[in-house]
Amino acid sequence: MQQTLRKALFTLALAGALGSAAPAFAADVYVRQPAPRAAMMPVPSGPLTLQDALAIAAGIGVVTVQNTHFDDNEWEIEGRDNYGKWIQVDIDARTGEVRNVDRSII
Repeated sequence: MQQTLRKALFTLALAGALGSAAPAFAADVYVRQPAPRAAMMPVPSGPLTLQDALAIAAGIGVVTVQNTHFDDNEWEIEGRDNYGKWIQVDIDARTGEVRNVDRSII
């Protein structure tokens, strides 16, 4: 009888240990990689030059620049990313903050 009780307790302990480890294994399956952010790049003081704005846009993913436009203290940079898809980045010329990023889904 004592042998049967030990086997039963061992089986329950083993099932409990495996059951509690399963969520930890599931959490390790997918590790999300953060996207590159322009906030990681140092922003110069004062108004941003075109070269500064292009450096921030490159940090977001713009590889080939097709058009730049300055309007109302904002740089608009259009181009292509490294997959060849269209991307537009709007950057505040006073602070260097990225206001908007539009990407092509096609």
